[in-house]
Amino acid sequence: MNLEKVVFGFFIGDISDPRLHNVYELFAAVVVNLLATVLKFGDRTQIGAVHLSTSLVADLQLISAALVWGYAANVSDSGLSPHAMASVVSLSGGALLANVVSVVLLVVETVSFHRR
Repeated sequence: MNLEKVVFGFFIGDISDPRLHNVYELFAAVVVNLLATVLKFGDRTQIGAVHLSTSLVADLQLISAALVWGYAANVSDSGLSPHAMASVVSLSGGALLANVVSVVLLVVETVSFHRR
């Protein structure tokens, strides 16, 4: 059994099939991530800067994924090809990884917080 095929089949589906991916879900992810980034601007601590940077990385990747989708769907002659969809999913996966890093850092910070 190939673990990679099991993971893609269960969680993502066919990475290059545009019918399995929704543009509105990508739009919602971009909006929610941008709102979360705005909320992180007020924190002046060192860990706050790390949270902001991971959020900015996720913003950059999600916006890039939206631009690739928009270009492939509206400008490109080949349309929303499997190659373009794989790029969109890869960029979105990078944003997911950046957000997971941010959440792990938040949990570590919360657990290590000492009450005085």
